[in-house]
Amino acid sequence: MTFLTNNLWIFFVIIYSLLKGSREGMKKAALKKSSSNEILFFYTLIGFIFTLPFSKSAFSLPPEYIFYIFLKASACCTAWIFAFMALKNMSVSLYGIMDLARMVFSTMLGVFVLGESFTLPKAIGVTLVILGLFLANLRKNTSSKGMTLPVLTAALLNCFFNAVSGTMDKVLMQHMESNQLQFWFMFFMTVIYGIVLLVRHEKISVKTIKTNYWIPLLSISLVVGDRFLFEANAHPESQVTLMTIIKQSSVFVTVLTGWLIFHEKNILYKLMCALIVLSGILIAVLM
Repeated sequence: MTFLTNNLWIFFVIIYSLLKGSREGMKKAALKKSSSNEILFFYTLIGFIFTLPFSKSAFSLPPEYIFYIFLKASACCTAWIFAFMALKNMSVSLYGIMDLARMVFSTMLGVFVLGESFTLPKAIGVTLVILGLFLANLRKNTSSKGMTLPVLTAALLNCFFNAVSGTMDKVLMQHMESNQLQFWFMFFMTVIYGIVLLVRHEKISVKTIKTNYWIPLLSISLVVGDRFLFEANAHPESQVTLMTIIKQSSVFVTVLTGWLIFHEKNILYKLMCALIVLSGILIAVLM
């Protein structure tokens, strides 16, 4: 029982990862009916509405911590902007390879900012996870067309700001409850996405919510997944370096979704890559 209590955060991160993996397929399905900006705005808005019943204690949070949450939300939105800048000029598969830099940034922030140890098992785990994900993306039709220094910089900045947001979770959860963090985070995300739409003069339709049922499903997955992740960060034994590795278990859901729903090919090869990722996770966590 003591082992389960001390390592409950690991199961929370796994649940988050599985839900995160499921959202990749949902996003792909949602994009068939709506634009990316409509999806981002409405699924954060609905997610914010889902947090309202648990928001009573949110307003008791000191103003400085609300500001820190705003910075976290800004980091996420900045990452999103750079991600789309990169995706417009490079293939999805090449973007997937570049996105592996997120693990490197998260590990560095965990070690140098939070003072976490970087042991040999963690190093082996990170190496195997990056190798498995790299091979999974490399098998696709990867093209370097349009790959310039600004595009490369945008891809790396996306990874960096995502890593900053993840590191802030660990720091913030030492000073607040998960429902407080989630309420303000979803609120600021909705406001920022709304401002982006206004600045770009992009039209959105409320009918999108009625016709695209994938959006509310995305919202539920986002809210539930983030709650588990925030609770994991609140656990005193949790570490950003380990959580970064465990999060990659989402690759299993992505591979299976691609095979069963979108009928993608090379499933055996992708599963082998996923097993390499799994071996890295197990070495990092159990050794």
